[in-house]
Formats: sequence, structure tokens, C-alpha cells
Amino acid sequence: MKDRISEITQRWFLSEEALFMTFCTHRVIENSVMKCPMRVGKGAIEVNPDLCANMTDKELEERLRVEVIRILLKHPYDRQPECCSIIARALGSNCIIGDAYPQLRIEIGHPVDFGLPPNGHYEFYARMIQKILQSVVNDNAENEDMDDDKQIEMADMAENWKQDELMAAHINETIRDIKSWGSMPGKLVEQIVASTKARIDYRKVLAGFRASIISQARKLTRMRPNRRSGFEQMGSRYDFTTRMIVGVDVSGSISQEDLQNFYSTINRFFQYGISQIDVVQFDTSLGKVETLTEAAENITITGRGGTDFQPFIDFVAANPQYDGALIYTDGYANHPVIPSTLTTPLCWVLRSESEFKEHERWMGNSGRVCVIENI
Repeated sequence: MKDRISEITQRWFLSEEALFMTFCTHRVIENSVMKCPMRVGKGAIEVNPDLCANMTDKELEERLRVEVIRILLKHPYDRQPECCSIIARALGSNCIIGDAYPQLRIEIGHPVDFGLPPNGHYEFYARMIQKILQSVVNDNAENEDMDDDKQIEMADMAENWKQDELMAAHINETIRDIKSWGSMPGKLVEQIVASTKARIDYRKVLAGFRASIISQARKLTRMRPNRRSGFEQMGSRYDFTTRMIVGVDVSGSISQEDLQNFYSTINRFFQYGISQIDVVQFDTSLGKVETLTEAAENITITGRGGTDFQPFIDFVAANPQYDGALIYTDGYANHPVIPSTLTTPLCWVLRSESEFKEHERWMGNSGRVCVIENI
């Protein structure tokens, strides 16, 4: 089997630079125990010689191509959507590749198989498929599209997927060195290249947001000399008067740990220059407004219903005394309508890079966006 794979990669050396260079980042291992024909993870491409024996050379090449593209997309190493099962992640990965290669001879999932639109991203497909799988379990119904054997194969295919920053960095370096992408579809190349961009630094975003909302009040005092006339005239003292409102989405998967991490970060970054920070929890309605100090000492999560940003946005618009507003959320709700009367700067704070990729575009239309991940 390794000889057949070697012949394929020799052809790639001449015409498929991206595939060949990526293939060289992993070692090939034969594994007759696994339930799937081929899989990647932990720095290896594993091949089941028994399941691949009857494949034609073209089918074997397509199977290898799929797994190498999976490496380029870093699905096994860097992009593990939260709250998604191993099966949902595997199927979501297949949807990305199947959407880019609709004419593959081998069987692979496509977005249309799950009633999902094309041109989505990995995290979106994984989350939506997780909801579909969960609804099947909750309804106690049979899934005709994916039997038990198929589920076992998908779970086995992604068994070795695990966050690995070192391998992800190695793959990113390989991607940056690629000069020719061969026959790879353009939209897939765009996704791969975009995934190498540096992650957003929430420290810079929050520092910039703080600087943009700082306000001061001038007071006259005899304790300081006037710059022009000395102590003959009263000097000036400037006191910070900045007030900030923080909206916290308490629905869905936001945990106690998420909130504690968020409050701790906000306390660090907004200690200087902010006279008052108010916090209000919301799901589909607003909770009680309280100061951040009180909220951080004893966090009690209320609500846990759906999510609606509109009540909080309307509250901020109706209370122009606030100089800035932070919104901590996972982003999964209808997009709010921003009133023309809203003049308070907004900053959306998400919990993960996957949420940032999914929501940054629409959130960025109304304010800044950053990610604060749990350490």
C-alpha cells in the first residue's frame, strides 16, 4: 500500500506542489484495525490496507487528496468547534471538502445532504450538524442518512483529532512556503491562506476601546497653580467621568467559568480611567443593572432562555450617559437593528476564535470585535 501511495506523491511532486509539501509534513502508517479507509492526526496519515486494497488508483488518490486537504485546513489540529461531538466535527470537515470538490468519485458528505447551504465554514457546518444529530437523539428517531456503521466510521476517522498548536504552526509555515496550488479550487485556497493569519489580540482591541471612550471633567482648584498666571488664578484638576455598561449573554453554553474569566479580564483592563462599570445580564430580556464589583464577587446566572440582543441595544440607545458598551456573548442570535439614536461605542466580546470567524463580519458593522478565551 505504501508503494501505491508513493507513486501518487511522485506525481504530486511534479504537478501538485501544495499537496506534496503538505504530505511531507506527516508520516504514513498502515493500520488494519481502524474502521475507516484513511485518517489523519497526531502527525500521521494512517491507511487501512484491507479497506483500500480494492480501490482503483484514482479512488486511492482522491482519498489521499481529501486527507491532505484536511491537514491544510488544520481541522485535526487547530479548529475544534466547542460543544460538537467527534462525529459532527468529522462530518463538518467532509462538508467543506465535498463542497469544494462536488465531482469526487469517493463517498463524502456535502452540505446539501444535511439541508445546509454551500460556501459555509467548518465551524458552522459542525454546529449545525451537531444540532441535527441531537434532534435525532431527542426525537428517538432513526437517521436514514447515516446508519450505525457510518457513525462508527466517522468517529474513527476523527479519533486522533486534538488541539496541537505546534503542528498547526508547522502547517502554517508550510502553507506560507507554497508557491503553486495546482488544481486546488480557488475558494478552498482562500480558506487555507486566511487560516494562517494572526489571531486577533483582545488586549489591543480593549485598550483601544478604552482609550476611545475615556472622558474627563475639569474642576478648578486652589491646590494647583494656573499654567499661565501661577497661584494668582485657580488651577485645573481633571477627574475621570467615564461610565461603561456591560451586557452579558447568559443563555446557551456560557458557563460560570466563562463569566469569571470575562469579569476578571474587564477588571484588569478597565481599572484605570473608568469611574463606573455597570453590568446587566440578558437572554430575551434584560436583568437587573448592577456594578461590576458586585457582579464579579458573586456571579449568579439568571435566564438561560433564548438570546435577543435588541433589548440591550435599545437600553444603551436610551441611556446616552454611558460612554461605552461591551457585549459578552457567543453570538448565536438574530442580528440586532442598530437605532439611529445610538451614539455609544460598542465592543463585542466573543469566547473563541471559531465564534469570531462566524460573527465578526456582521458585528464589525456596529463596533469593535475581539475574543477572550479561557486559559
